[in-house]
Amino acid sequence: MTKGVKILIAAILVVVVAGAAILLMPKNQSDQQKASTNESSSSEDASSPTPSEADVTITYNGTGFSLSATSVKSGGTVKVVNDSTKNLEFDSDPHPAHTNNSELNAGAILPGKSAAFTLEKKGKWGFHNHLNASQHGELTVE
Repeated sequence: MTKGVKILIAAILVVVVAGAAILLMPKNQSDQQKASTNESSSSEDASSPTPSEADVTITYNGTGFSLSATSVKSGGTVKVVNDSTKNLEFDSDPHPAHTNNSELNAGAILPGKSAAFTLEKKGKWGFHNHLNASQHGELTVE
């Protein structure tokens, strides 16, 4: 093999490796942050509570919720923890409309992540995992 052919092969390899590296990189830092965090739209703004300030914590274990019936005072904070290896979509009843109390609609919570939200609307509100509506509970806001 001549020296020119070796240089050409080396240049092609560099281009292929560089192209693969570019394709495998996140598109931007925002996309990378979205993949590594999971805050629901109700807990993304700066005025929303942080999960450490929760009055009630509901934990999802992959087959259901640890507190399937609980209560919180109006203005109280609820933290939902996904302590499983499965995806969770925490939403209000009825399934699939989620219209009874939009304050409960946390949406997707990835495994190992949590979401926190404040509830104002008084009443008894059903919630469920949108991905498996047989996993449900009830939250009373007093």
